[in-house]
Amino acid sequence: MRFTASLLALALLAAVPAVITLAPLPAAAQEADDADKKPLVPFREDSGLITAEYYLSTGKYAQALNVLAGVLKRHPESADAFTYTGYAYFKLGDSKKAASYYKKALIVNPTHLGANRYMAEIYLGQNNLYSAMQQMQVIRMTCGDVSCEELDELEAEINAYKNGQHEDAPAKGEPVKDPYN
Repeated sequence: MRFTASLLALALLAAVPAVITLAPLPAAAQEADDADKKPLVPFREDSGLITAEYYLSTGKYAQALNVLAGVLKRHPESADAFTYTGYAYFKLGDSKKAASYYKKALIVNPTHLGANRYMAEIYLGQNNLYSAMQQMQVIRMTCGDVSCEELDELEAEINAYKNGQHEDAPAKGEPVKDPYN
């Protein structure tokens, strides 16, 4: 009998729709609740990378370097800031400094797509196809089965280099650096 009574009580409860309404929070409590929420990407918002990206995209490389120096002071382990700094130096014609910053980015994050991509470009400029292809392999493994813009661009650049159609490609008959020879 107890079992039947329990089932009957459950059936009655299931048949009655439960309506629970929550009163809205008072405005002051809502503001306090909103203040407790942190932005999803606080690093990007306060770091200066967005400003640096703007300067890089508009060709203002010296201004980008100034902003990036501040970013690296506040965030000394930012692979993005190291990569952007290298890119700015590369665009200013200093590939030696660019390479040093790309290498710093790769120490922080060995699979950083941009740093690997740009380091490969440095290697092509040094007539070092082998090392450029190593960077391409890192990108390929990082991207996996997903299409990556960095991989597509680098493959096209390496193919152009191999076919002598790249600005840094060796002249016909000029040897390509091979670590095994």
